[in-house]
Amino acid sequence: MRSFAVVLWVCVGVVATAAAETYRVGPIEVAETWARATPSGASVTAGYMRITNHGPAPDRLLAIRMDAALAVDLLELSLADNVMRLRSLGRGVEIAAGRTVEFRPGAPWQAVVSGLSAPLRPGDRLPATLVFEQAGDVTVDLVVQPIGTGLRWSSGG
Repeated sequence: MRSFAVVLWVCVGVVATAAAETYRVGPIEVAETWARATPSGASVTAGYMRITNHGPAPDRLLAIRMDAALAVDLLELSLADNVMRLRSLGRGVEIAAGRTVEFRPGAPWQAVVSGLSAPLRPGDRLPATLVFEQAGDVTVDLVVQPIGTGLRWSSGG
């Protein structure tokens, strides 16, 4: 029972750390930055965050760069006729004035991180530079969460 309490305390601490950090560049606010841990041998994960544009004009997330990965692809996820599709967002993701865009499990936008140079373990920090068309660049840390974080399980019934 004691080891369960320690694991729970560590997990809560990691999640609280990710939720507590907020980054700003101009009118853009980036919060709740995290990535999922990778199983042994995997070199792909996803980056998650909430981006809010507090300004009077739209901006666009053009790219995400990471030294620890070969590529970060901005993708749009859609479901049509029971077929899941991923479409590359070559022009990035628009963040309208006064609006928020969320990269999270199940959301339409995904930041897929591939070619990781090392496995990601819970508690690791993965530095990433977000490139905005108007606001410029901001460097954030994606705090690595345990495998399965953010997933919703359904009994199918």
